[in-house]
Amino acid sequence: MDCHVDDDKIVLKKNGKSFYWAGKFLNKESINRAAELYSFCRNLDDIADGGKFNSLKDLSKIRSNIKKKTFADLEKNYSIKYPKFLNISSKKVVLDLIDGLILDQKSILFKKEEELIRYSYHVAGTVGIMMCDALKCNNDLAKSFAIDLGIAMQLTNIARDVLEDAKMGRRYLPGTWIQNISPKEIVLAAKTNDLKKIHMISKGIKKLLILAEQYYLSGEKGFTFLPFNTRVAISVASGVYREIGVQLENKNYNWQCGRQVTSIYTKIKITLFKIVKEIFYFRFLKKHNSELHIFLENLVNDK
Repeated sequence: MDCHVDDDKIVLKKNGKSFYWAGKFLNKESINRAAELYSFCRNLDDIADGGKFNSLKDLSKIRSNIKKKTFADLEKNYSIKYPKFLNISSKKVVLDLIDGLILDQKSILFKKEEELIRYSYHVAGTVGIMMCDALKCNNDLAKSFAIDLGIAMQLTNIARDVLEDAKMGRRYLPGTWIQNISPKEIVLAAKTNDLKKIHMISKGIKKLLILAEQYYLSGEKGFTFLPFNTRVAISVASGVYREIGVQLENKNYNWQCGRQVTSIYTKIKITLFKIVKEIFYFRFLKKHNSELHIFLENLVNDK
């Protein structure tokens, strides 16, 4: 067995608990390819968030290597294995992902929803496209739905990590939603229990999760392109991740009280529900809602 496969699965198990849980429904080839993709993206993310002074320089070099297709240099210099199943057409998507990670090296203060959606495409919608390649789903329409599922998960991720991101000088919530409260003010509000600002941030998170739900609903429509076991796996992963937002809602969007985690009991409950749903719910092929990609002009080509 390729030692890289075992290493990739270890990375997935340690850092991608929701995806590792859902991966139990995938066949051996699919889980290996999904783990390889996760490990690739995780390695890039670790470089971006490693706190090293040269993160921006390293990401720029990696981007240049991929653009030139000098993949051997990635493994030699950065211990990054470029997934073999990513074809030539995937190169732009990988570059889009790295562009998002490069953006994270700067101070993030999004002003409008447009910036939020474009960023979410870069760091997560791209992963949805690549996951289609990993699962051998090459339909272009399917990839439009996969982008939406990736965006939905990223919006949930942002909702969960508002305080942690603020401590790193990042505010992904659009300023127009929360009266341009700065990251420092977010951290201070949590420390001092500033109810006015806490409530304002909570309203922003609520709006964020309502937006995420639109993308989750669209992403689920794309499950029709997948075989049953794969469909269950992606449905479970989506459901487990979406639950983070549900728990935030149930706790009145109390972002200042720490990150939400999904318990084993909750994962089991969601898994059983998703299995039953995929058995009895007949999915019709539906047209993708292009309005969800209105801010992604020049990034994706909706079919």
